[in-house]
Amino acid sequence: MKSNLIIILFVSSNFVFGNLLNTDLSNIPEEDTSSYVGKKISSEFKTWQDKNSGYEITQWTSVGSNSHPYFTINSFIDKENVLIFSKRSGDKQLYKLNLISGEMIQLTNLKRLRNIEHLPDFKKVWLISDNKLYDLDTETFELNEIYNFADFPYMVGSFTVTCNAKWFVFSSNRKEQSDGDCEYGPYEIYKLNLHDKSIIPIIHITGFNIGHLQANPKDPNLILYCWQWEALGRPKLVGDTPIRMWWINIDGTDGGPFKQAFGLHATHEAWTPDGKYVTYSGDFRFGPNKGKEILGMQSLDGEFNKMYEASVWHAHQTMFKDNKHWISDLYNHDDRKLVMFTRGENEMEKTEILFEHESSWEGQDSHPHPRFSPNGKYVIFSTDKTGEAQVYTVKVNLNKLK
Repeated sequence: MKSNLIIILFVSSNFVFGNLLNTDLSNIPEEDTSSYVGKKISSEFKTWQDKNSGYEITQWTSVGSNSHPYFTINSFIDKENVLIFSKRSGDKQLYKLNLISGEMIQLTNLKRLRNIEHLPDFKKVWLISDNKLYDLDTETFELNEIYNFADFPYMVGSFTVTCNAKWFVFSSNRKEQSDGDCEYGPYEIYKLNLHDKSIIPIIHITGFNIGHLQANPKDPNLILYCWQWEALGRPKLVGDTPIRMWWINIDGTDGGPFKQAFGLHATHEAWTPDGKYVTYSGDFRFGPNKGKEILGMQSLDGEFNKMYEASVWHAHQTMFKDNKHWISDLYNHDDRKLVMFTRGENEMEKTEILFEHESSWEGQDSHPHPRFSPNGKYVIFSTDKTGEAQVYTVKVNLNKLK
């Protein structure tokens, strides 16, 4: 009985394995494990004390090309975790980086991922991929399709989300693109209601390229934007607009240009964390102050409007929540250095070189785009000084300063 049982099992087993061995496996797709949501990447970071500044520098990434979001976007999920982009698996994807362990977790697996908007209070990221708008939960990693722009007549350009998470605000070029023309205007700003999915125009028929939309971090009714053309050398209309910085309220009933000094070219504008002011970098192109470079700070109504002499040219700049500490990624006009200024009433009280980032400035991923962490412990930035763009922090510990 035992012997027969063994023979029966052997024959049955041979039958099963025989079928598998005779099956053509060439058409069975292999599971792609190179890129998937939830994938964990082991720590790649290295930390050292900069020999020139004395500050602690950490390079968090080293595989592939990596960068953190644009400097106007809050990339910090909380005091220990931050959002970064990585192309380590091919397509650009969003990752969550832990600033203690260095572990990274993949959050998206999408095609043609563009920029993002992030509201930490709602634990949500908004992003566009293949004409579809999604929101992403930074805790559960759940991705939800919010709106399909496939039937919208124009392409979504720059976008932002109001601080109450009610409106997705975006610009569009209403001119149909064709070979051989400048592909510009008219531009319009729209708002998409994230609840009922209705789209309403805010601004009509604006000739300049509308970009850098930024919702006020405290007031859901205010939108900052800029009029711009392209940089020299690009196959479109190029040059600087006479007044770059503009604002509008969410209903489109009020707004206009910021007050601007004669001869000044302002750029890389950003709200302060309290939403009361807008900061910017700039240089005087003509007039009695020609050649002077500044960092500027002003209120929406222009009643508070101060410029501080700082040789930062067109640097990306942001202010810490104390409205005192200022970070910039250029110094001495075009030196590729990360610089922290301490603002006084009428002049800079202190200037510190934090790190020579040596960015090539070739492409957005290589731009440092520095930003303070909400608790003032770090400044996060990117640079391609090692050959490919990587993500770094410098520990500034503003939260420990008196």
